[in-house]
Amino acid sequence: MPLNAFNNMIVSEQSAQKYLLGFCWKNHQRFCPRCKQRKLYRLKNDKRRCSRCGYTFHDFSGRFINTGKLTAVQWLWLVKLFELEVATSKIVEQTGLSHNTVFKALATIRLAILAHSLDAQLIVDHGYSLGFGNKRTPLSATDPDKDPPPPVFGIFEHAGWVFADIVPGLDAESVVHFKRNFQLKTASLGNIVYTDRYQQYATLMTCGLYLRKHHPQKHLDRGLSVDSSKGFWPYSRERLKRYKGVSNERFPLYIKELEFRYNSRQQDMFAQLVEYLCAFVPNLG
Repeated sequence: MPLNAFNNMIVSEQSAQKYLLGFCWKNHQRFCPRCKQRKLYRLKNDKRRCSRCGYTFHDFSGRFINTGKLTAVQWLWLVKLFELEVATSKIVEQTGLSHNTVFKALATIRLAILAHSLDAQLIVDHGYSLGFGNKRTPLSATDPDKDPPPPVFGIFEHAGWVFADIVPGLDAESVVHFKRNFQLKTASLGNIVYTDRYQQYATLMTCGLYLRKHHPQKHLDRGLSVDSSKGFWPYSRERLKRYKGVSNERFPLYIKELEFRYNSRQQDMFAQLVEYLCAFVPNLG
């Protein structure tokens, strides 16, 4: 999005909210988020009540954007700075928001991206509590003894597109097994362990915190084919270096963000991010 168009959008809270609402309600036709009833009663403070089920809601109820009590202008600034890959510390500095507020907002954007990925259900089924209404205990990087092995993502590229998909039936233990028994080469990048080519995948990737605790061996192999490849890996490698201390729980968020960024690299991703953010939070539990 050109900066002049963005500036026009955030000239006032009213204009910013109008832009966001365009992604929330098709043709401005509102309905109850719970039962889809269109007959609603208008209440004070821009709230509405469903005539069928009695649910009271406002325009952003049940959506990713309904987080943190941020204004529409603040949300659009955060999306723009996220799109431009501005560091969290710089966003805090430029917006004047607290670090915790910015951190939660960026996590929400990443959750919205993950929720729209093809394997979102598989990620949640693996045991991750990522804010989709599931009741599982979230993984905790601070207590890895209580965590199941993190999942493995396979990187597959075709015709300029990348698919970073969770691989059913594999987890971090599988990577160790392949390394010890089948000489699969592995290397590490911070907290991330990745492998040489495996079946149709250019590389397998997993979070190394679990492996460091339970299988303290080095992942320093050289000559991995993925390291000399073009496309997604060199694109993502430089970005992964910026992420400090990738935890088991946040690992899928970063992988799905990189998948989204790479596949949107020739497009204006701003509107797509806003559309994801304005979507209803799915119940994937």
